[in-house]
Amino acid sequence: MSQWKQIQQLEIRLLEHVDYLYDDNFPMDIRQGLSSWIESRDWDIAANDESMAVVLFTDLLSQLDQVRSQEQNFLQRHNMKIIQQQLQVSHPSFTLSCPGPLEKSLQNSVASERQKNMDNRVGIIRTSVQLMDQAVKYIGDMQEDFDFRYKTLQSQGAVMKQEITRLQEMLNRLDFKRKEILSKMGVVIKEIDDLMTSQLNPELQDWKRRQQIAAIGGPLVTGLDQLQSWFTLTAQSLFQIKHQLDKLVELVVKVTYESDPIPLQKPQMEERINYLIYHLIKSSFVVEKQPCMATHPQKPLIIKTGVQFTTKVRLLVKLPEVDYQLKVKTTFDKSRQFFILTNNTKAMDIEDYSNGCLSVEFRHLQLKEKKYINGTKGSEGLLSVTEELHSLSFEACFTVQGLTIDLETSSLPLVVISNVSQLPGGWASVMWYNLLTDEPRNLAFFGNPPRATWSQLSEVLSWQFSTTPGSNCAFYFLVKQETLWTLYIRCEASVE
Repeated sequence: MSQWKQIQQLEIRLLEHVDYLYDDNFPMDIRQGLSSWIESRDWDIAANDESMAVVLFTDLLSQLDQVRSQEQNFLQRHNMKIIQQQLQVSHPSFTLSCPGPLEKSLQNSVASERQKNMDNRVGIIRTSVQLMDQAVKYIGDMQEDFDFRYKTLQSQGAVMKQEITRLQEMLNRLDFKRKEILSKMGVVIKEIDDLMTSQLNPELQDWKRRQQIAAIGGPLVTGLDQLQSWFTLTAQSLFQIKHQLDKLVELVVKVTYESDPIPLQKPQMEERINYLIYHLIKSSFVVEKQPCMATHPQKPLIIKTGVQFTTKVRLLVKLPEVDYQLKVKTTFDKSRQFFILTNNTKAMDIEDYSNGCLSVEFRHLQLKEKKYINGTKGSEGLLSVTEELHSLSFEACFTVQGLTIDLETSSLPLVVISNVSQLPGGWASVMWYNLLTDEPRNLAFFGNPPRATWSQLSEVLSWQFSTTPGSNCAFYFLVKQETLWTLYIRCEASVE
């Protein structure tokens, strides 16, 4: 039970004291709305560490902003806005839209610590796996010695009690070592599972989110090479454990006995290893470069029919023993009347700069509008063309070490236009989507789009101005009100 739920079950006199502890600067309803987030943070450290306090305060404002945007009650939403403004005024150096040097330094420091932690964990796993290699070899040597003595005793014909005792001791030792190595394997497999779940996958999601922000003018996205290193080293550890398990099975063929731990534990352990390999490689298939027309490099994710565009996918794992003629097929969704006109299948190549990993770039893709069937237009939604979202999907399949893996990933949602006059509206949709959600493929987003705060909107404006100096800039933003109507606001300015 959460702390907040426990508090609500206190006696009346104690609840009155709780009420006294909360004031207008941080009312009780905010404590309730953010209860899960508040109770998941270490406030004792923040109380004695200013840098951690800054990080938590910034995150608090972000969480409050998110809760406020989801609140349906108008009055409650208004009250939350006042509270948020009071918090920001009380700590003017902590802002979400324009982080100062201190906050940027702290963000960089946190990112650096995360990277060091990942490097250490991956390194420890690799070292553990290497040590298990030596342990498997040692068990093999022990078994050869046992097998030699056992066959020698058989050939002598006479049964010597002393030698039988010696063989039994060797078998007991062999059994102990087999159980020991299997236990160590289990520990390392669990550690890899935890690494993938708690750190590697979140780091990948963080990179994807930063790619979204970069697509709408934010800071350039980096870190893919570092992700590739972590993915590859983790995959190598899993493949090596898989090989070690196979070596242990080979030993069973030569020497086995009642309650032999290897045949008992091997099926479940092998299933877990294959599961981790499968999901690690599947998640490593990413869109490195989102679809973009060469004519509008600063406005990706908008595709005009009849105009070529490029995109690139990459596998973040260096694969052993795989057919490197791995073919990737790209397909366009069927929500409207478009299809890919040019060749949509291409083989992945090894790139030297990527340390042997596979990638493929589609440089000449082109969309064409389908002809009407029986003189009628294909089914379209109620949304305007520039609010209608599509996606480009990429698929491949290959077999590695007996494991068949289906790869699939997709681009961020696209806007398809047929006339350049639709470009501003399409760009508004692209910015609105990538600013307000981290969902990779919510094609129904504009059926009920969320609002944006001014702090978010002003930051995007700043990005747009900074990327187009010396020219007239037009920005179109979709604004959703209480009702279901939408409005485009155009902001024109000349930047010197």
